[in-house]
This record gives sequence, C-alpha cells and structure tokens, in this order.
Amino acid sequence: MKPLGSQDPDQLGRYRLLAVIGRGGMGQVLLGQGPDGRLVAVKQIHRQFTGSPEFRARFRREVLASQQVTGAYTAGVVDHDADSETPWLASEYIAGPGLQEMIGEFGRLNLNGLKLLATGLAMALLEIHRTGLVHRDLKPSNILLTNDGPRVIDFGIARALEDDVTLTATGAVIGSPAYMSPEQAECRTLTPASDVFAVGAVLAMAATGVSPFDAASTPQVLYNVLYSSPNTTGIPEPIRALVDACLAKDPAARPTPEQLLDAASRIEAEPVWPVRIRRRIADCHAEAGRWADGTASAALEVVAEQPRRVWSRLVPAAAVVSALVLAAIAFWGVGVDGTATAMDDPPLMLTDDEARRLDICELMKPAVLGELGTAVSELVPGGVTGCTIYYRDQTGRKVWFGLETGVPVTEVQVDQLPMGNTINWMPVLGRHKEARICDRSVVTQSGLPIAFTVSATVPEGDGCLSAERALDAVVRRLSVNPPLKNYAANSIMRLDPCATIDVAIARSSVGDPVRSSTPHGCALTGREGYFSIDFDDRGRPDSVAGGKARPLRTIANRPVYLDGDSPNSCTFIVMVRPSRDDQAEQVRATFFSSRPQVRHHCDTAAALLEPVLEKLPAS
Repeated sequence: MKPLGSQDPDQLGRYRLLAVIGRGGMGQVLLGQGPDGRLVAVKQIHRQFTGSPEFRARFRREVLASQQVTGAYTAGVVDHDADSETPWLASEYIAGPGLQEMIGEFGRLNLNGLKLLATGLAMALLEIHRTGLVHRDLKPSNILLTNDGPRVIDFGIARALEDDVTLTATGAVIGSPAYMSPEQAECRTLTPASDVFAVGAVLAMAATGVSPFDAASTPQVLYNVLYSSPNTTGIPEPIRALVDACLAKDPAARPTPEQLLDAASRIEAEPVWPVRIRRRIADCHAEAGRWADGTASAALEVVAEQPRRVWSRLVPAAAVVSALVLAAIAFWGVGVDGTATAMDDPPLMLTDDEARRLDICELMKPAVLGELGTAVSELVPGGVTGCTIYYRDQTGRKVWFGLETGVPVTEVQVDQLPMGNTINWMPVLGRHKEARICDRSVVTQSGLPIAFTVSATVPEGDGCLSAERALDAVVRRLSVNPPLKNYAANSIMRLDPCATIDVAIARSSVGDPVRSSTPHGCALTGREGYFSIDFDDRGRPDSVAGGKARPLRTIANRPVYLDGDSPNSCTFIVMVRPSRDDQAEQVRATFFSSRPQVRHHCDTAAALLEPVLEKLPAS
C-alpha cells in the first residue's frame, strides 16, 4: 500500500481514508476505517469518468450486484454512495494477496493449495448464482487469498441472468479474454456455466503458471478459447479431470458448482495454502494493522526526512568541490587537450533493416548465453520473432529461457513496470521483483521500436535474476554485432507491414485506428474493431493438420487459407513463398469486430487483406 496523494480525499462518507491499495482503469481502491475501527476497501471512480453515464451505470450495477452477494467466499458491501460527485463503494477489507500476484512470485500451487482454491471458488459460485447473477469476470486478479480460502471480488460487470441488455451500444465483448467462456466471447446469453468455465481456466493457471489459452495477441487468445483444446497435461491428475470438465466448450457439458464442490472435496489432500502464501497473508494483516494505528505513515515520514538531512550535509561539500573545479579551470584554461573514454556499454542502435533481419535463435546460443550455464536442449524457434531453449545453470537447475520480439511496445509498457535499473541506458521492465516464472524487457530508444523480452522459468527459487542476466547478455551482443539473416531480395520479411495496409479501408472497417507495430507485424485498433497482419516464416499452411485441410478461397489472385471464423472474428493465412523443408513465408491477417451482431467478418477481413497482398513482391 502507498500513502494518500495530494489529490486523494481524506474522508468518504463515514470512512476515514488511510492509504491507496491500488489503481485501475476505472478507479482506485483506498483503505478506509469506519467509526467502529473496522477496515474497509473503498472503490472510487476516477474523477475524469464521473460525467460519463456509462461508467455511472456500471458503478450502480456493481453496487446492486455486490449487495446481493454475501458469504464466506466473497467480500460483502457495507456502504456506498453511487450518486455522489465521485461515486464510491465500501466493502469488507480482505487482508490477503491476490492469486495472480502469488502465482507470479511463488509459482504454481501444490495439490493442497489447488484443493482449497477449487472448493472455495465452488462455494463462491454457489453464493453468487443463488442471487441470480453471473460474475462474468472471474480471473486470478479478482481472487484474494485468506487463511480460510479464496475470496471473489469485483462484481463490476456482473449482470442479472434475466437482464441480457449490454451496457455498451456497440455490443463489445466485456470481460478478460484468457478467462472468459466461449459463449461470452461470442456475446451469447450467459448462464452460471460461464463462470464454471472461468473457474476451470483459473485452476489451470494456478496449476501451471499460465492461462490455458495464453497467446501473443487478444484475437489469438479468443480464437483459442473458441476452438483450441487446452493442454492440461501439466496439471496434477486429481485436479486435471476437474479442469477438463469445466473447460468443455459446450456449457451443458460442464459441472454445476454443486458438482464442482463435491468433486473437489473428494480430492485426497489437506486444503491449505503453501507456507510462503500463509506468510504473505500474515504480512498483509500486519501491514493493514500498521496503517490502521498510524505507524506505517509515521515510518514513511521518517524515511522521507532522511534524504533532506543527507542533502543538508552534502550542500556545503558540493560548494567546496565546485570551487576547486572552477579554480582548476582558471589555472589550466578551457581548451585543454584530453583523452575521451568510450562508454563500457555502447547504446543499442538497430537500423530498420537490421531489426527485420534479426536472427532471434542466434541470440539464445551458448556464444551469447554461455555464462548462464550449459545448453541442454535444441533451440525451438517460434516463427521469426521468438526462440526458446533449456540451460543447466551452475547450481544444476534446469532453466527454461525464451526470447520474444513480437509483442508491440505499447502492450509491454502497459503490462510491465520499471524495475528501477537499466541495461545500456534502457529501463528494465518486468511484472515481478521476484518470481519463479519471470519476464524482463527493454525497449529500444531509437530506430524501429522493439521490445526485447526474455522469460526464465526455474524449478524453484527466483527466475528474475536469470531472466535479467540473459537479457543483459542478449543486449550486449545486439549492441556490438547483431546476428542477421540473409533473406532473399523478394522476401516479405524485409518489408514494413504497416506500409502494406490501406489506411482508408482500415478506417472504414475499424473506426479511427490507433497503430501498434513490431518488426514483422502491424495492428490497427479502433472503436469498431481490430485488424492485424503478421509476416512470418513457419509451418506451411497447406499442410494437413489432424487430417483436416483448411478451407481455401482466392483473394487478389492468391490462394488464401481460412484459419478461423467466429461471430466476432476471421483469420486468413496466405503462403507467399516456400523457405525450407516444410516452412514457408506467410502473411497472417486477423479481423476482430466489436459488433458481433454484424456478420460477414470474413468479407471485411478479405477487403482489408487484398491491398496488402497486392503490395507483396512477386514470389
């Protein structure tokens, strides 16, 4: 928690405000204390949204929904004022960390923790559905952990089962893609089975460390939710059968919350969190107590005073040094010959051509990462933008490393926070200070914007140090001698993808677009939808996977393969030229509409793709 800022209120209703718990897109959550000493979490809308009828309507709905839900596995509402100038809602304060945070820091849950999570979420669904509501946004960050089990929070987009009117006029998909059900992704009528699907996705994430539908882009995540069968082989067997049942595409095939609770209760394990999570829960209780009795703010005032005391001692010393420097200049003169020393870390400067020709797998070889250990697996390319490999470090641990350059800079900067240090003058970004599964990223400061992200997964302990050391080694190699591929003159991998899109057609299809790009990809996002193209070199699209060939059509006199068609989206793949063995250079185009009631998405995708294909070199 952080102290209140100068713009934060001291009081809301009957509650004295103590600290800032967190901030989000819709508002902020503050720690408050009632006249009886009870602590509450006060959710307040951001001031810039208070004039928006849509946001006020959503907030009123959250109040009504939250008031109906009570029970040991949810956070009860104790007070609210949805009609004030800055609407707020006070709920029971849950002194516990979020599930997302704990999995990120300590890794996947053991069977004991998974049983406690499964039984607690089943109980929470019973309470929520008893009131006739569907939560619609059940995800790890909306689940807090207490010694008694999980608590479900944030009913901001819950809706009554009998009320199927969306708040947004465009019919946009609302929820978190990696944890929403197929019927929610397609904007169909929701039943309690939709929340059961989300429980399955949450349990899979808690058991493996990642969402079962994880992908590089939102359209791909939604495609996975709709059509892909998640790989659950890494989930412990007693939980795996439960997860598989919850993740059935057909809502009628999923268990009810009662069946989920019964199955989870029969798992032979003690329902208890791992020791490190129990310690963190105790820390959360202690921290809340310090804010309540004033000792936390007093400690911060002492810390804030120390720099001023140090500065007061440094000022006279700095004056003496300045006087000596001025005297030296007066004695020796201004134009004295000297010796320039090169920087130890040369800046990372890549031309657009170098950025598009980078050989990512070369950066993962022992010649670059050898200081981290011994390579114990083959390199596995992920198209032209990624590569993975296993190393065995000096302690004997088998560490998985991945390097990715295909995520737009804007997404990385939103998803990750500055870690407080730099590599070659570039701020290091990450999600966690310490975690078993950890990412570290840097963003180029000149030339084509690129986010270099290194991921490291260790069997136990902290993977962040390994990720940062690997990223440092990668950047050093890039700064001195970047490894480049020798693409043919007519290769699409040399092209700027954004330059091939017809902006006028895109504007008419997605609205006024905001552009984001990578060396081999370009995405335009607007009010009406999303269009992206990616140039890649991977398995040929004309290969028959699982005994079923992709549907084929013709666009701009080229054969085009349909790779996905849903009420919200359409994806095409075009093979441009074979490259080697069963690989081929190809264009992948995806159109995702925020208006599912408007059909013919593949016709829109074809119209957007046609000018792209017309600008490609002859193969």
